[in-house]
Amino acid sequence: MQTLIFCAGAPHTDLSILQDISPDLLIGVDGGAAYLVAHGYTPDWAIGDFDSAPPPVQCRQIVRLQPEKNDTDLEYALIHILQNYQPENIKQIIILGALGGGRLDHLLCNIWLAHQPRFAEWLDKIYLYERYNSVRFFRAGVYEIQPENNKKYLSFIGLTHIEQLSLQGVKYPLHQQNYAYPMALISNEFSGCCAQFSFTNGLICMIQSCDEYSRNSIQAA
Repeated sequence: MQTLIFCAGAPHTDLSILQDISPDLLIGVDGGAAYLVAHGYTPDWAIGDFDSAPPPVQCRQIVRLQPEKNDTDLEYALIHILQNYQPENIKQIIILGALGGGRLDHLLCNIWLAHQPRFAEWLDKIYLYERYNSVRFFRAGVYEIQPENNKKYLSFIGLTHIEQLSLQGVKYPLHQQNYAYPMALISNEFSGCCAQFSFTNGLICMIQSCDEYSRNSIQAA
């Protein structure tokens, strides 16, 4: 089973997850490659247009893209790497620096990866991570999830219409609720050590997060 880490070129990307796992493949996307090297990591791949700074020489393999292209650097990097792996052979695709880069269009583009047919086979493997927010995508099914450290809130964002959504083990449960349009159900919370949810049709973006007060408490600890 493979774990692939894509570090996008956002400023102040949180790399703490790299202390807990040993990824099989580490990819620096554009400025993310230099960020990894600056923090003592050697990317297996550096992929991007590198229009603001050249890729670091420490990277094992480098793919330099043209600045004028149809895909973002992250989209290109995903396609370039994932075409060499069958979905059943990948445990997780962790994308760092895709949630806090500052530009709203970049953020929405990264969330909208879930709608692209070319990534559909790997969708349930994708995990967008930063210290105070994380995102996973779910298609219709039955799931059990655990709370992540320091993330109080649990939100379910419908990316399509949703049928028969049920939530259990949370502060605000639901039972087979239908939504005819994409609905954002935010600021729920775990009521125990885990939660369960299920739905019969649609696509959900699940977010675990914490607010500014919680962030300040974490930083002070």
